[in-house]
Amino acid sequence: SLPDEPNVQPLTPVVPTTYQPRPSTSTDQPRPSTSTDQPRPSLPSIISPPRDRIIIPLSTPLRASPEPETPLTRSQKKLAFFQAENVEEPTVLKRTILELPQLEKLFGDLRCHQCFGDEGPELRTPARYGMALKMDAVCRTCNNVLSSQFSSAKNIAPPSRPKPFVVNKATVMSSLLSGMGPYCLNNFCEALEMPSLHQKTFNKFVNRLYTQNQRLSYEIFSKAASIVRKEHIRLYSLEVGEDNVIDISVSFDTLWLTRGHKSLIGIGCVIDVVTGLIIYGHVCSLHCHICAQAGEFIRKETPHRYEQWKQAHIAKGECTINFAGSSGMMEVKATEVLWSRSVERHKLRYTTMVSDGDSKAHTMLLKLMPYGPDEEVQKEDCINHVGKRLGVALRNAVSDNSKRGVTLGGRGRGRLTAEAIRRLQIYYSRAIRAGKTPEEMRRNIMASVHHGYSTDDLPQHIFCPPGPDSWCFYKKSIADHVYPSGHKKRVHTPLDYNLLHPYLRAIGIIGALKKCQLKTTQNPNESFHHSVWSRCSKKNFHSLKRVEFALFSAAAEFNDGPVGLAVIKRSLGFQVGEHGHRVGQARMRKRLYKSTQEQQQKAKKRKKVTAAAREKSRQEKETEEGGPAYLSGIF
Repeated sequence: SLPDEPNVQPLTPVVPTTYQPRPSTSTDQPRPSTSTDQPRPSLPSIISPPRDRIIIPLSTPLRASPEPETPLTRSQKKLAFFQAENVEEPTVLKRTILELPQLEKLFGDLRCHQCFGDEGPELRTPARYGMALKMDAVCRTCNNVLSSQFSSAKNIAPPSRPKPFVVNKATVMSSLLSGMGPYCLNNFCEALEMPSLHQKTFNKFVNRLYTQNQRLSYEIFSKAASIVRKEHIRLYSLEVGEDNVIDISVSFDTLWLTRGHKSLIGIGCVIDVVTGLIIYGHVCSLHCHICAQAGEFIRKETPHRYEQWKQAHIAKGECTINFAGSSGMMEVKATEVLWSRSVERHKLRYTTMVSDGDSKAHTMLLKLMPYGPDEEVQKEDCINHVGKRLGVALRNAVSDNSKRGVTLGGRGRGRLTAEAIRRLQIYYSRAIRAGKTPEEMRRNIMASVHHGYSTDDLPQHIFCPPGPDSWCFYKKSIADHVYPSGHKKRVHTPLDYNLLHPYLRAIGIIGALKKCQLKTTQNPNESFHHSVWSRCSKKNFHSLKRVEFALFSAAAEFNDGPVGLAVIKRSLGFQVGEHGHRVGQARMRKRLYKSTQEQQQKAKKRKKVTAAAREKSRQEKETEEGGPAYLSGIF
């Protein structure tokens, strides 16, 4: 390729130490175009210095060119924020599934200290308390009780209250973390021939755990918010104190328990764009089980007592209804709660919100003005949703015109087929990511469209980036002083200008592109949604408390991995044993390995596509020049 500087002196053989070679750009991404295209000088006017006369000073070491390191994945970045914190070592607590006959064989060599019988003691289980058993070692000869012990320890509790066994409480907590209810737990225990918990016992332990929801919410979200503050202060070199408020950009999305527009449970959550940590979440509920059962019975049998009962029910804090309205308005309510509490709880202001285009949340924020009339919350669109809307609009255009007898799709070169729409959608999203300003984004979009309009008779490459590294074969051929041709083979997404231009000329609207300057997506929100519903399946209905516990536990693991779950266990009074620590670390390693492999595969694919494009360009150039200039045994 030709050098960028046309005035190269042929008698200057020394290369300056500040010389930097021109970086190669990927052929599958549009290159930002310049404001003016300067014509290149002809070939005889440029004389490059001979290679054997280039002198490199000895004081300048030769730089190695290793393979570019794979950047950190999002999971690695999030987990790195918590590495500096002290993590407690696992305790000696161990549990296992034990078959009682095997335990009786273990006692076979023991003898009674009174009768000294020939046979070993017999293992009896006279009582059962949920998953815990009372075990007695009884002599087979004199029926003397040699030893008595429970299969699980008891919780530390005041003497006035019963002391539930640790294994029962731990079983309930593990069921909640794994997404099992009392029915699934009974099926699991039935398959293993193990004792299980009664549904009332299960609900009793569950309600005790739910009383800690508010405290868990404060601990988990406050911890994430403090890390977000520290990271923003470090990245942007902010000189603020602990009481100062910091402005951040967040990604907001809402998830509903059931599909459709009749869900009784909805969750709104915000995730920091820079760190990827979930900062806060709120659950809206239209249902209360006590009101639906006991309250409905009282209202029918004794209507005069219903209002009094309802007020007492709300005063006790037992009612789980915290929202009144339609299911679709849960998103607006969650937005109001999250934005109004951001400054008070976390000293943060969500000044920019990344959401999908059909959200009413931003309209409500403009009316609410949570940070005062002088601070308006800006809205950014998710790039994936923007590209999706383009594909939907083009498919609707094909369908609507087909009903009027105009065929935009179908077979034939230049038609708006399903494959052409898919590629245009990819080019559209890629052009937005490559542009730094809305004007550059629009130019990249128009370049991909007009490149498809081009033919040998009428080339339309005015928007394509110039230069020998351009992804456009036409501009690349001009830069290499080769006559460009072969549009039929080289234009991979041909478009019919006369047929499709009225429908494609509006895809580069500046107003819509101004909402994509952050170039972010809602993929972290979708990933977090999966973590929440893995703890409470959408197939079954769950109460507000159950969904809140799933939200907090999923947020802890989403931010900090298995260490976050260990913190929840210790906060609820449980010990983290050796087996739990080992399995959690293995799951974290698998998570990091999977994310790293996916990123490496994407990098290899991009590198492979770039190498294949270079090889194809070289072969085409040799063909136009009359064949290869050198090949073993060809001449």
